[in-house]
Amino acid sequence: MNFDELSDYLDQSEKRIKSVLDQSHVSDYFKPEDIKNSVLSYLDRDAKRLRPSVLLMAAGALGGRDREELALSAAAGVELFHTWTLVHDDLIDNDVLRRGGATVHEAMRKVARDKYNLSPDRAVEYGRDIAILTGDMQHGWAVASFVDCALDSGLDPVLTLKLIGHLQSYVLGNLIFGEVLDVRYGMHSLSELPDIDEDSIVEMLRLKTGVLYEFAGMAGALIGKNTCDFEDGEVQAITQFAGNCGTAFQLQDDILGITGDEEMLGKPVGSDIREGKKTVIVYEALKNANESQKAQLLATLGERQATDEQVKATTELLRVLNGIDRTKELAVGYINNAIPYLEDIADSQYKRLLMLWAKYMLDREL
Repeated sequence: MNFDELSDYLDQSEKRIKSVLDQSHVSDYFKPEDIKNSVLSYLDRDAKRLRPSVLLMAAGALGGRDREELALSAAAGVELFHTWTLVHDDLIDNDVLRRGGATVHEAMRKVARDKYNLSPDRAVEYGRDIAILTGDMQHGWAVASFVDCALDSGLDPVLTLKLIGHLQSYVLGNLIFGEVLDVRYGMHSLSELPDIDEDSIVEMLRLKTGVLYEFAGMAGALIGKNTCDFEDGEVQAITQFAGNCGTAFQLQDDILGITGDEEMLGKPVGSDIREGKKTVIVYEALKNANESQKAQLLATLGERQATDEQVKATTELLRVLNGIDRTKELAVGYINNAIPYLEDIADSQYKRLLMLWAKYMLDREL
C-alpha cells in the first residue's frame, strides 16, 4: 500500500509540533545543562510523532483546518507526555538506545564518568537520577502545553481543564497500571507465571500504549468539534478507533522488537528477549513448544547476557512456533475492529489520513 500521503502529513506535523516546542517559554527553566540536554534529547531526534499527528487528524476530521491549527499545543502536549514515559521506560528496561542515540540514563552515565570523574557505580546512579528528573520535567511541560491551548490558542478553558484532568487521572492511572503489570511480570521467570494468558498480555499492552492513543483521538475530536461532551457519538467513534489502532501498534511493536532492523528502529533489537518480556509472541511459542523447544526458549528468554547467536536462534524458534504470526493476527483483528468506527464520520482528507494510519500500523517497519 502507498503511504506517501500519510508520510507527507507526518513530516509536516513533526515540523509544526517542533515549532511549538521550540517557542515554548518552559524551556527557560531547563537548568542545569544536564537537565536541558536530557529533556530535549529525544525531542531533537527524528521520529514519526504518531500520537500528536493522530490528535491533529482527529481535530481536522471533525472541525477542519482551523480546528486542527487550534489543536497544535495539545498535540505538542501529547508528544511531551509520551516522551517522559519513554525516558522512564528506557530506565526500567535498561535500554541503551532510543531513536538512534543513547537513552537519557546512558548518556548521563557517560557524562558522569567522563566529565565528573565519578566511579562506575556512582555514574550509573547519576544517570538514573537524571533520567527520573528529566521525565518529571517533561511531564510538567506536557501539562503546561495543554494550558497554552487556552492561554495562547483560544481553546475553551473548560475543555482545556477537562482534557488535563482526564490526562492526569484516567490516562496516567491506566498507563502506570499497565507499566506496573509489565514490571511485575518481568520480575518472575516464565515458568513462575502459570496464570498469565494471551488476554492478560493484550490488556497490559492496551493500558501501556492503547490508552494514550485513545486519548489523542478523543482530545483531537473534542477540540475539532468544540465540545466538552466526552460521550458525543462522533467523539466516541474516533476515541474507540484510535484506541484499537493503538493496541495494534504495540502488538506490531513487539514483532519489530524481535524481527526489525535495529538501524531503522533506532533501538535495540533482541532486548525484549534478553529482558524476558511477556509478549503474545512468547506466550504462543511456549504454548506450542515441545519439551526440548521449551527448554531452549527458557534458557535464553530473560538471560541478559545471552549472546547474539542465542538471540538469533530464539527469534527463529519464536517464528517457527507461531508466536509472530499469532501476534500479527491479533493486530489485524484490532485494526479490523477499528475501521468501522469511522463509517459515520464525514469523508475528508483527514478521515482518509486516519484510515491510512490504521493500515500503516500493520505495515510499518519502524
